[in-house]
Amino acid sequence: MEIVILTGNTNTRIFLVSGNSIKALGTIRTRDMRKELKRYLVYRHKNLYFASVVPEASKIIRSFFKDSYEVTWKDFPGKIYCKKPEAVGIDRLLNAAGAWSMVKSQCMIIDAGSAITIDFVDNKGNFEGGVIFPGKNLIVDSLQKLALLKKVKIPEKVRIIGKDTSEAIGSGIVFGLSFFVSGYIDFFSKQNPYLRIFFTGGDGRELQRRLKKGSFVKNLGILGVKAILYGNT
Repeated sequence: MEIVILTGNTNTRIFLVSGNSIKALGTIRTRDMRKELKRYLVYRHKNLYFASVVPEASKIIRSFFKDSYEVTWKDFPGKIYCKKPEAVGIDRLLNAAGAWSMVKSQCMIIDAGSAITIDFVDNKGNFEGGVIFPGKNLIVDSLQKLALLKKVKIPEKVRIIGKDTSEAIGSGIVFGLSFFVSGYIDFFSKQNPYLRIFFTGGDGRELQRRLKKGSFVKNLGILGVKAILYGNT
């Protein structure tokens, strides 16, 4: 069994992985990694793999686990049809590998987190590229930097026509992002009616429920690591 650490901009997740199982060991805030990672030193004698989109976090992991192995774009099981494969976020590649390992078919993967990424995998498991757009929290943060919107918050219940500034912004973000993603889904589904659609990420479940399309997979990236370590079985 292996220990796998997946580091995102906000959260870092730790898993125990084998060829037959995946067990979540815990989640820590990436910004608190130097303090929180000490709890997992009990696993330092096991094989440890990590993938990170935060270079500073990668340094911290290496300092705690000297013999750890960093999973990078070079480990992606298919081809990467991008101008600079090394510049593609490892989180996107792991999502792609995880989705394809489940269905062995063309996939669209929507990861809704700090940013919203929409990526595509062909029927041979090759990464075709994708779309990057600001996520809900990034949009809120950018709007709150404007003088007149500093105290604006998205209401819990959002309606499509806002009756005040907060409601109008809530509609623009929640429904606007939904329409944005739905447009991509509709466009590519018309070209390929057998396209499999997966949602993941912190806001992925909410987005999938709103659109009523595809399916939500909570830890898609760890399935990608599993596929890299043990093959697409």
